[in-house]
Amino acid sequence: MSEPLMQLLAELPPAEPEPARAEQIRMRCRTRLAGQAPREPDSRIRSAHVWQPLIAVLGVAYLIGAIVEALRVYLTPSGARSSIAPRAPEAMPF
Repeated sequence: MSEPLMQLLAELPPAEPEPARAEQIRMRCRTRLAGQAPREPDSRIRSAHVWQPLIAVLGVAYLIGAIVEALRVYLTPSGARSSIAPRAPEAMPF
């Protein structure tokens, strides 16, 4: 910043609240804080404790399934028919 601006800022009086007004605000805050009931954990927080482990378990199951399928594809002899090959459609009885 420029030097003249710094001098003008230095000449400003300190910003102090009016004592009566500051005390009114403190009393309102204390009254409001004292009147609040203890808060129960939010239901969203409780549900997060259920969903996070469930998502982790599903992720691990998916990863295991992907590894099993990859091993099945890469370890199957190239001439053998895979168990995941498409089957011929069955005739539907009418």
